[in-house]
Order: sequence, then structure tokens, then C-alpha cells
Amino acid sequence: MKNIVITGGTSGVGYAIAKDLVQDNNVIIIGRDHRRGQAAQNILGNHAHFLAGDLSIEDDCQNIKESIEQLWGKVDVLINSAGIWPKNTAENISINLRAHYAFTMALSSLLRHGRVLIVSGNPRAIQNLPICEQQGTTMQRASWLLTHKTLLTILLSKILANNDTTVNSFFPGDIQSNLMPYTQQLMQKTVPVGRFLALDESLVHVTGQFFDNRGQLVPLNSNKYSIEEAQNHLTNYLKFH
Repeated sequence: MKNIVITGGTSGVGYAIAKDLVQDNNVIIIGRDHRRGQAAQNILGNHAHFLAGDLSIEDDCQNIKESIEQLWGKVDVLINSAGIWPKNTAENISINLRAHYAFTMALSSLLRHGRVLIVSGNPRAIQNLPICEQQGTTMQRASWLLTHKTLLTILLSKILANNDTTVNSFFPGDIQSNLMPYTQQLMQKTVPVGRFLALDESLVHVTGQFFDNRGQLVPLNSNKYSIEEAQNHLTNYLKFH
């Protein structure tokens, strides 16, 4: 059995992945809503634990890390699924980018020989969108989020290579969630690619890549998504370790 941590695991994509993994693995789901988290834990069963906190808050991040360390002492897989539809630039940076980086780095000592997965968006958008720092409109914030999450994947794959820990991102498909009004109307509730990327032995050494919802590699522009570009763009938002 693997020890798997899923941020945003109380609803939407994170919860769908948790349901696929919890039958034969230990799973910790993390969320901000106590009532929703407890309800999700009860449904998921004895192999599930719920930890409450807001990972964009430094103290919550550290407290959750310490709780995981007390429960397990080792993490095999971290799935960063938490996120919001940002109303402004500050939310986009703190919740959708910085929290993923900070929590991954907080768990890095527990993640040796492990895997980190970052839930992202549509492959075509990630391939075609330019990397832009403007976030004045809804579309600009969405574009910023997708490109900067991909840059984060590249950066973390480089940082965590010394831990023998892989870092990849993926598109889960169009899944029912509370993220946006239109996603509440979607019918799809399962994310089989999550289990594949978390557990498949063929991926043990694959890192710094992006996958679609079928588990297929999506080629990334190496000029746009390079370690140099990741460092150049993300230094504006992150405190590099």
C-alpha cells in the first residue's frame, strides 16, 4: 500500500482521484471545509484521513506537514489538486501557484523516491498559450495559471531530482466540480488517469512532463517550458529553496 496525499481531496477532481486510490492505499485528503472533509472521509472509509487547513497560509501548511509526518513518516505520492477560479491576481498567485510550491517543498523530506502530480488544464491551451505576466482579465488569469503551473512542474522536477522524486502535471478531463458554474453541470465524475500516474511502474523515472486525460504524453515546447524560463518567470512569485 502506498501513502498518498491529495490536496483539494474533499471534492471535485481530488475527491474523484481519492475514490480510485483509497481501496488499496492509505490516502490523506486535505481541504478547508471541515464538514465536507469529514463527510468525504466517512464515505472513503478506513484507509482515508482528513486534515483541515488552508495551504496558502504558512502556519496551516506547516501544521499539516507535521500531522502527516506523525501519521506516516513517509509520503509516496503527493497530488496537488487544490485550486479556485481566481477573482483577482492575488488569489491566483497565493492559492493556485504558491501554495502548490510551498506544500510540495514542505513535504520534500517525506517524499524521497516519491511522485508529485499537479492537476492542470487543457493540453491545447498549455501548448499554444504564450507565457504572459498580465492578469487584468479573467482570460488572462486563466492563461497565467495554466502556463505557470507548467513552469512550476519543470522547476520542481529539477529541485526534487536530488530526492529521486518525479514531478509531472496532467489534465484530468472535464470533471464535475464546484470550480466554475459550467463544471457543476458536467456529467463525468471519474479521473482514471490519476491512478495511472500515481501508481504505474512504467512512470517511475518520468519527470518534468505533461499528460492528457488518457495518460498520453503531451509534447511541450522546450524553449517556452525550460528550466531557465521557469526560474525567470517564477522568481517573481516564489521563494526558491
